[in-house]
Amino acid sequence: MHASLSSSAMTRGLLHVDPRRGLAGRGRALLLSAALLGSLALGGCTMSETQQRTASGTGIGAAVGAAGGALIGALAGKPGTGAAIGAASGAAIGGAGGYIKDQQAKRGEAQSEADQLRAENEQLRLQQEAERLRLENQRLQQELQQQQSN
Repeated sequence: MHASLSSSAMTRGLLHVDPRRGLAGRGRALLLSAALLGSLALGGCTMSETQQRTASGTGIGAAVGAAGGALIGALAGKPGTGAAIGAASGAAIGGAGGYIKDQQAKRGEAQSEADQLRAENEQLRLQQEAERLRLENQRLQQELQQQQSN
């Protein structure tokens, strides 16, 4: 907001600025949501895959929770409080959901890798058995040739 805007101009938009209390209602919830999503987006560059999935779930949960909380709070006459409670509970639920999704993905990847290793081990075992049988066959043929020449 530009400093020269009047108090009535500042209350017309989404951000309600009270000179004594600062941001209120939806404005505070929007500012907090934007700050949270911005920090998650910038911090995502150095996070592990687990942290990224958890943070993504947290951000989505916070946004959905804030919106739902604001709607419920508006019915009760306190949209700012509803948005804050919704954002907090949505962030917790979304973060837990993101973490669970990450763990499921890791289990699936580990299972797939274990299946691949199992197949490779079986292939190596079969190759070793075939080589052992080839050598045994070769040895028996040599013995047979020696017996026939004697």
